[in-house]
Amino acid sequence: GSPEDLVESVARGIDMFDCVLPTRIARNGALFSKQGRINIVAASHKRRDEPLEEGCDCYTCQTYSAAYVHHLFRAKELLGFRLATIHNLRFILRLMEEMRQAILEGRFKQYRAEFHDNFTPPDELVRHVQRQKWLKSQGRPGV
Repeated sequence: GSPEDLVESVARGIDMFDCVLPTRIARNGALFSKQGRINIVAASHKRRDEPLEEGCDCYTCQTYSAAYVHHLFRAKELLGFRLATIHNLRFILRLMEEMRQAILEGRFKQYRAEFHDNFTPPDELVRHVQRQKWLKSQGRPGV
């Protein structure tokens, strides 16, 4: 369900997805951007008056600053979780729209390369630890 996984899945012909990752990581303050994940809880966002991601057309980015969303997370306000979820879901929808258009225009290979040039996935060790925690929570340790 991560953006990099979706791009690679589409490259392999998969066109149907169902995943809770965008909402689950949003609740923990992780937001998708074209460059990778943003940790909105980090102090670097405390005074950011711009949107979470420049050019994003989601309700969150059109209405609130990164500093305000940061404040909501630090204050543990439920609105922060909702705004982060809105952003992540719109990011995924836009990603799928862009890939669909690239396929229709015969430039998916180029789109894929540009995506990977710009997007920095989370550290592989962090991803592995997160997956193990999730598997354990599902009663399937070590799968």
